[in-house]
Amino acid sequence: MPKLEDKFFKKIDNFNNKAESYIDNEQYPEAIKEYQKAWNTLPEPKQLWDAALWIKVGQAECFLAIEDFKSAKQKLLESILCGGAVNNPLVHLLLGICCFELNETKCAKKELQIAYNLEGADIFQEGDEKYQRFLFEQ
Repeated sequence: MPKLEDKFFKKIDNFNNKAESYIDNEQYPEAIKEYQKAWNTLPEPKQLWDAALWIKVGQAECFLAIEDFKSAKQKLLESILCGGAVNNPLVHLLLGICCFELNETKCAKKELQIAYNLEGADIFQEGDEKYQRFLFEQ
C-alpha cells in the first residue's frame, strides 16, 4: 500500500488521538465523530490507505461500546473493502459479535469461525465468553 503524505497523516493522527481520548473517557459518540473526520481527510480512493481499516474498526468498536450493533456492523462491512481487512481476525470477530447480537446466527457462526481460524482461541480472550460458547455449540 502506498504511504500517506505527511500533511494527511498528521491530520488523521490528530483525529485518532482525539478519538482515543474520548474513548478513554467513555465518550463514544464524540470518538465516532473524530474517526469520521479522519475518514473524511483520507484522499480518494479512501479504502486504499492503511489508515482506512483502523478508522472503520475504531468507529465499529465505539458503536459496539454503546450497543448500536447495526451501526457497528455497517462500519465493519465498509471496512471489508479496505486493504488487510479480509485476513484481519479482529474484523471478523467484531462482525461475528454484531451478527450474534442482531440474531443473525448464520452470519455470526461464519464470522466467528473465520476469526478463530485466523487467530485461534486467543481471539476470544478479552471478550464475553458467550461468543466462544456459541461458536462451539452443536
